Amino acid sequence: MIVFLIPQFMNFFSDFIFFNFGYVSNISDILSFLFLLYMLGLVGLVINFRNFLVAMMCIELMYLSIIMSFLVHANVIQDPKGQIYALLFLIIAASESAVGLGLLIVLFRFGEAINYYQYTQLRG
Repeated sequence: MIVFLIPQFMNFFSDFIFFNFGYVSNISDILSFLFLLYMLGLVGLVINFRNFLVAMMCIELMYLSIIMSFLVHANVIQDPKGQIYALLFLIIAASESAVGLGLLIVLFRFGEAINYYQYTQLRG
């Protein structure tokens, strides 16, 4: 059963990666994949909210799906504004990630753990 799905799966990702210079054949498939990617990050954030590192990775996964959605929409309507917004959003996500990982390093040096519930004595 799975062997028959592999060519269709590969065809979907070849359509996803190569846009054929402005023509996207399955925009609904691509956007549904990006929605599932966003929901995977959201579910991971809700389930693992106590671990700081996993929460950061889930937030970055959500950022990735939003940025890819901007790029897909910009490619479909042939407007560079979506690419500009995606670039600005990528810069903001990178700075947020740098600040978050800096906090992670400080918290790990302070308490030798990265779980939220062990930092109740920080009254900042």
